[in-house]
Amino acid sequence: MTDSQALVLSGGGARAAYQIGVLNAVNEILSQPKESPFSIITGVSAGAINGTVLATHNHQFSHGLARLSKIWQNFQPNQVYKTGAGHLSKNFFHWLWALAKPKNQNQKAISLLDNSPLESLLASMVQFESIDSNIQLGNLTALCTTSYDYNNGDSVSFHQSTNNKSWKRYRRRGQAATISLDHLMASAAIPVIFPSRKIGATHYGDGALRFLAPLSPALHLNANKLFVITVNPLKAEEQKHTEIPSIGDISGHLLNSIFVDSLESDIERLRRVNELLSHIPDDDIIKSQLALRPIDALIISPSIDPAELAGQYFEALPKSLKFFFKRIGIAADKGENILSYLLFYAPFTQHLMQIGFQDAMQEKEAITAFFSEQK
Repeated sequence: MTDSQALVLSGGGARAAYQIGVLNAVNEILSQPKESPFSIITGVSAGAINGTVLATHNHQFSHGLARLSKIWQNFQPNQVYKTGAGHLSKNFFHWLWALAKPKNQNQKAISLLDNSPLESLLASMVQFESIDSNIQLGNLTALCTTSYDYNNGDSVSFHQSTNNKSWKRYRRRGQAATISLDHLMASAAIPVIFPSRKIGATHYGDGALRFLAPLSPALHLNANKLFVITVNPLKAEEQKHTEIPSIGDISGHLLNSIFVDSLESDIERLRRVNELLSHIPDDDIIKSQLALRPIDALIISPSIDPAELAGQYFEALPKSLKFFFKRIGIAADKGENILSYLLFYAPFTQHLMQIGFQDAMQEKEAITAFFSEQK
């Protein structure tokens, strides 16, 4: 394992089950290594949760993956947010009322769903003290989770690492921290859907929100090899004719712009920088003066759009949840994008894990080369 090999996990709610399928394939391809092949782990939203659990088990990679797999294979919506009719109605009307009444500084954070079950789940399964233990053991260099600062609009990358390095760029900064439950809840606080989280004196939301350079935290933490797992196909979207879009349709596109667009742009930028550097001779003085370096990156993305799968699982959801989803324009045949982010439902997440495993096995040769070539 080298100190420069990083795992980068995107956000995506329930779609993040795909990441576990990919990593299970990596574990098999590498013949189940004792320690994690990644010394740097960065993630946002659900990717931050997956990454943090892996970091706590960096000394026993297969065991950490097995724990995550068990959770994702058996997920039910009520493990992430309250699904009872009373809770759903209360939150919905509370949200509507908050739009109409004057701002109350002491009011509870507003959201459509109550994700306190997720907080309880994470509190019981994540051994945060193991992060520092693995750093001390030397098998982990850095864990980084990113959240959105609602106060000034910055993306804040909280990192627990071998140094207290900080950085500041346009609309984003890095800050040393001891990663805790608050950081995970903040990073996964999907705007409007889940409530913001207070860390110190500031409220934070989903780390994918306005995150202009999702690959940058790993680079700031000195990675020169990136293993990136996205939850959306890296391909042009097909144009579909529709009449008036529902709230669910619009919300789905908004979530895609949060979770997908910035990462795709950053990947494209990385590839262009690598191509540019490849055309500059190594002995050219200009190359030594550039604050740029080539980055070896392997990107694994779904061969099938998760949104195309989500609709087929809608009818099996609890009645109260189906009723609530239909009120905001989500059904089996519409609003599939937002449904795919919120569908923490075992048959769906198992399906995504299978696709992730198959996609990664299709890239077995590239994965083997990525981990065998040291820089």
